[in-house]
Amino acid sequence: MSTAAHPETDGQTERVNRVLEGVLRIYATSFASWSSFLPLVEVALNNAEHASTGLTPFFANNARHPRVPALITVGWPTAPRGSTL
Repeated sequence: MSTAAHPETDGQTERVNRVLEGVLRIYATSFASWSSFLPLVEVALNNAEHASTGLTPFFANNARHPRVPALITVGWPTAPRGSTL
């Protein structure tokens, strides 16, 4: 358990903070309007599968995958018939 004053005591939070800092650093040095990319970064991080759980944070919190415009229009990808995925 960690406190707000000492997030370094929580390894999971520390790892997420490092990833977030790295991504935001790339946008901040590449784009003057880096803050406009924050929603995209949030969606990307919340829908990236974590190796430790095999789940995305979104799925872990909501027990479903998000409805994003591209998938609503196109649909979820499916395995070809006869596939043994």
